[in-house]
Amino acid sequence: MGTALASPLYPLYQAAWGFPASTITLIYVTYMFGVLATLLFLGRLPDHLGPMRVLKVGLVGIAVGLGISAFAPDVGWLLVGRAVIGVASGLTTTAGTAALVELEPAGPRRRAMMIASTICAVGFGLGPLAAGVIAQLFPAPLITCYLVVIALVAVVLVALGRGGQRSVAAAAQAPQGRLTLHPDFVLPERAAWPAFAVAGAAAFLAFALYSLYASLAPSFIGDMLPWHGTAVSGFAIALVLCISAATQVVLRGMPERRGMLLGLGILIASVGLLAVALRGRSALLFGVSDLIAGIGHGIAFMSAMGIVNRVTPVGKRAGLLSSFFTVGYLGTIVPVLGVGVLADHIGIPLAVTAFCAVFGVAALGLLLASRRVLRPAAV
Repeated sequence: MGTALASPLYPLYQAAWGFPASTITLIYVTYMFGVLATLLFLGRLPDHLGPMRVLKVGLVGIAVGLGISAFAPDVGWLLVGRAVIGVASGLTTTAGTAALVELEPAGPRRRAMMIASTICAVGFGLGPLAAGVIAQLFPAPLITCYLVVIALVAVVLVALGRGGQRSVAAAAQAPQGRLTLHPDFVLPERAAWPAFAVAGAAAFLAFALYSLYASLAPSFIGDMLPWHGTAVSGFAIALVLCISAATQVVLRGMPERRGMLLGLGILIASVGLLAVALRGRSALLFGVSDLIAGIGHGIAFMSAMGIVNRVTPVGKRAGLLSSFFTVGYLGTIVPVLGVGVLADHIGIPLAVTAFCAVFGVAALGLLLASRRVLRPAAV
């Protein structure tokens, strides 16, 4: 929830401090830089220290980052808060996913990965939704939103302290190898590299599309929708990942190859509709694009997580998950920063349209590659 919590607040920050579209995207991706640093340098900590310890440290870090953001007097301090949240969230993502897999009973482990990806999507979606509603209904919106999530973090910390330690400790594997903090991009066995590359590229595209909504949607949906306010933009952002989460639950048994092809095809349709909606300022087409973006995101990300779980060697789960999320989070940084810089020169509608064109071509190329790499007999 802390990840995209600030998204519907960006127009309020922009009005208070006065900055261009590129600064909005910079504020958003600063979180992602923090996550990437964690994944590259600290991604293997759960394999060595145990997931519960890392989860607790991560949650404390999220509370600290939210506190800094709540009382930030300027853009500089807001960037610091976002970076702290990013580092802490990177720890929480890998540790939480590894813990769920370790706690799963013996047998096929698709359920744990499905739960992990679904809960991530729900949290990403609830953050902007809660912030948008709170900001529209309550005073001091740039403070109140953060305090609510800090209270939720405290509740989770208490619950982890009471219940989880012994269960996770009993399920955990012994530490593998020597712990080092130098960056290490963990890969599966060589034969699984093509499948892992497809999964990582799908995560890159899915994260890139969501980041476009989370960073710039509050700035461009006002021209298309008859309703206005932070609650409206928060709902539009949340809809993508709430639909994504629901899709993953409903279609959790879908084979990975079929899911990857279907998810990418839907994402291509989504960006096409978004581009047309921007050109015609159509609320209906934007709503349909927003809805199917969530469906495509859910199917593609679920399939990517399933592929990663299938090719993960014993004892390298946290490391391989870190590599997978590293590729995915790069998708939240590079494309959106480019859109922000472009928007300063040609305006947000044209910049977003250019994003849709590049995204559609890339997704089509990945779809064709997936048909060759993901053989039906293997997945």
